[in-house]
Amino acid sequence: MPSLLSQPQLFSLIALFLLFTSCSSPHPLRDAPLAQYQSAPLNDTVVTGPVFLLAPSGANIGLMFGAIGGAATAGAAEDSQKAFTAFLEKNSLSIEKIVREETTNVLRESGKLAIAGPNDNSVPTINISVPQYGFGVTHLLSSNVVPVLQIKCEMLDSTGKVLWSESERMLPTIGSPMEAVAWDQIGNNPKRIEEEWRKASRYLAKKIVDQL
Repeated sequence: MPSLLSQPQLFSLIALFLLFTSCSSPHPLRDAPLAQYQSAPLNDTVVTGPVFLLAPSGANIGLMFGAIGGAATAGAAEDSQKAFTAFLEKNSLSIEKIVREETTNVLRESGKLAIAGPNDNSVPTINISVPQYGFGVTHLLSSNVVPVLQIKCEMLDSTGKVLWSESERMLPTIGSPMEAVAWDQIGNNPKRIEEEWRKASRYLAKKIVDQL
C-alpha cells in the first residue's frame, strides 16, 4: 500500500501547484513598430510579487535564516516565507535592485536601445516587474535548489499605452537552466543568494531583450 504524504510534502505539493498555476507567460505584445525608438528610460520603481520558497523536506527555516523565537518551523510554508523575507531585508538583499541592474546591463550590451534620462517624455518608458522570486527544490526528494524567478518588461508611451510587453520565468524543476546548488549553501548566505539571483536575472533578461 502506498504511504501517505507527510505534512511537509503536502505543503510542498500545494506550493508547487500554486506556483505553476499563478504565473502565466503571456505572448509578446507589440502594438507599434519598435524600430522608430532609439532610446528609452527604465522606470526606477520595480514592482514585485510574493516571495516563493520551497525548501527541502524537513528543513528548519527558522534555524537557517535566524528566525527569532521559533517564528518559522519545518513544514509551515507561510512562516517560512516570512522568515526568508525578513532575512532578505536584514541583509539588504533587494530583488528589485538586482533585476533592474541586470536588465539595464543586458539592454546596454544589446545595443538595441540607449538608456534615456528619466525626464525625457518624448520617448517611451520601460517598466520592469518581478511577479515572483525565490528558491525551490528541483523535485520533492531533492536537497538541491534553483532560483525561482519571473521578469516582465513593458514599454509604455507618454499616454500609458503599452507598445511592447514580454515576460519570461524559470521554475524549480530538474530542467531549470540554472545549476542546482545544495540547500545548505544558500541558507544564511546572502552573497550566494545574490549571486544566484543575478545569474537568473541576467539569463531571463537576455531572453526578453532578444524579443525587443
